[in-house]
Amino acid sequence: MELGKSEIAMLSRFFRDENKLLLSSQGKLKQWLEQHFDLYHNGKGFVFTEQSKTRFRQEVELLYPRMNIRQGLPSQQNRLEVVEYVNNDKLADIKPNDQYVLVTSQSAINVFAREVVLAPTVSLRLPLDAIDIANLKSVIIVENLDVFDVWHQVKLEAKYQHSLVVYRGNDKSLAKGVKTLVNQLVQGTEVLLFPDLDPKGLEMAYTTQGVTGLLAPSLDDIQTKLSVYSQGSLFLRQLDSVTFLQKQQPQGWHDVQQLILNQHLAIMQQAVVLLGLRLRSFVR
Repeated sequence: MELGKSEIAMLSRFFRDENKLLLSSQGKLKQWLEQHFDLYHNGKGFVFTEQSKTRFRQEVELLYPRMNIRQGLPSQQNRLEVVEYVNNDKLADIKPNDQYVLVTSQSAINVFAREVVLAPTVSLRLPLDAIDIANLKSVIIVENLDVFDVWHQVKLEAKYQHSLVVYRGNDKSLAKGVKTLVNQLVQGTEVLLFPDLDPKGLEMAYTTQGVTGLLAPSLDDIQTKLSVYSQGSLFLRQLDSVTFLQKQQPQGWHDVQQLILNQHLAIMQQAVVLLGLRLRSFVR
């Protein structure tokens, strides 16, 4: 068992306070202390004298020889930096994708002040400081990676063909790098979400930070061409999202939302690409 960030922080605070001789601990820290040391516990915490506390600190420093246990772990370090202090790189505050985004575009991308044209199916994983964020006119967030990978096949309104396109991330919530990108956009930059046409996808339009509009086919295309691709069983598994949507104030995509809810539609992005349907923007 190794110490986590919170346990290291608790020990650091204890050692910095020279007058404190009772170390209150429970859970993982208590287990770790009992595993590595023979300490007296009075029912409320581990009890020390000034001398035993000094010996205890020295013993902890033998287990963590590269870290100043009084100071603890420095904050805002990535995994390469944190191994200077501890063996467990997962204790870093900054995760590998926190300052990176996976991007593509149907036109040139400005990377470190140089225009780069990507071949079809090619994307770039870029640090945020490589992107000319201040001059972006629009950003498109794509829900599914396989659709992101064939972005050159997606039909868009002309003004969005120059958009920077980013992959949302494969976690339940928006990837932190995408969140940071959206936070750094200048006022007036459009942020469009292209999700699945189902209740969960529409919920993302409300909950994804900074979204100013939804990308979806026309209502006529959804009704006449896409409805046969709907998965009724998937819709029924998303009733929590249905309830969420019914509580929201109408937005620019209200007609799309009502069509999906009234007809119990759950249509994947892949069907939109397969049929070559043009996306239009439903602005918030």
